[in-house]
Amino acid sequence: MIIDSSAWIEYFMGTEAGTRVRRWVDGKEMLYTSPIILAEVYSKSVRVDGADRAQERVDFILDRCALIPLDAEIGQKAGEIHVEGKQKNKDFGLADAFALASANTRGLRVLTQDKHILMYPEGVKI
Repeated sequence: MIIDSSAWIEYFMGTEAGTRVRRWVDGKEMLYTSPIILAEVYSKSVRVDGADRAQERVDFILDRCALIPLDAEIGQKAGEIHVEGKQKNKDFGLADAFALASANTRGLRVLTQDKHILMYPEGVKI
């Protein structure tokens, strides 16, 4: 399972949705992340809570998750997903396409509350 940035933000904010994410984070299943998700969590955290807190969160994610590096296969798949996603919803972002491509190429699902990712079978609602 890949924990999407939207799920991590809820987790770190301690919301009700974040409580549901905690079951995955505290569980025994192998979790994954990508550089794109780390970038989104870091950016949001710096803007809300500062750079020190943002770094703590990135370190926590990396301690709990295996990193899926971006490669040519993921890049091309993300491009395909982005084209398709834009046809369905003009607001579909490239970061969402990368999260889905990372999941798709590894046979994983994405835990999220992002409506764009939830349009795809890999998306799992928090």
